[in-house]
Amino acid sequence: MLATPDMARRAKEMLDDDVVRGIISYLEGRYVSEWRNTPPGEFQKREAAYAAVRALEDFKVKLSSLANAPKVDAHNNRNVARR
Repeated sequence: MLATPDMARRAKEMLDDDVVRGIISYLEGRYVSEWRNTPPGEFQKREAAYAAVRALEDFKVKLSSLANAPKVDAHNNRNVARR
């Protein structure tokens, strides 16, 4: 997925939004708690909680990647402008 300037701006806004950060923090805590507190015999429930933690982390990484795309592009293209 290529980030447009509008996507980058919106991703940055989401990362800076207290409500979004609060939701992510809440969900992360809930999933980690479920993962840690699931009895050993409940393998599927524990695996589902772990998968939710990983999915939330993937979401955060992708959002950060989109938000930082203009900076990365500018850095990668700095030598092109000099030619």
